Amino acid sequence: MSLVGTDELMQAPGFLLRRCSQVVMAIFLEETAGCDLTPAQFGAMVLIADQPGMDQTRLMQLAALDRSSVTNTVERLEKRGLIKRKVDPDDRRARKLTITDKGLKLLNAARPGAQRAQERILAPLGAERSAAFVAMLREVADAHNESSRVPHRP
Repeated sequence: MSLVGTDELMQAPGFLLRRCSQVVMAIFLEETAGCDLTPAQFGAMVLIADQPGMDQTRLMQLAALDRSSVTNTVERLEKRGLIKRKVDPDDRRARKLTITDKGLKLLNAARPGAQRAQERILAPLGAERSAAFVAMLREVADAHNESSRVPHRP
């Protein structure tokens, strides 16, 4: 006997959030077509551009990505010449991250599509409900931050 049936599953927050995650990914990729960036790569580039010289651990904390995802993301971006990693002279284990001119150019090309993606995602709700929805998402994420495998550390 199932504890949760089909009807309950279709209304479960976890199920709906996973579906929304799939939608977000698809819309982002549509709107940024030609940039060849995933949402995680785009987010990493935004953070690195805004805080040049941060190390991979700090990127992991800000992006709330696990160590292997951050390493993979950074390696892919570096391989494409979009960011650079340099050994931190104060801590030889750490790598300081900076965005390259090529990376900044691509980031700036991707920003309008990323913005359109966010607008498309929230469009069905209208302005007032969108703001409330985002506030509620933040509230849920913040309330359960420590339950995450990779808590967000602003």
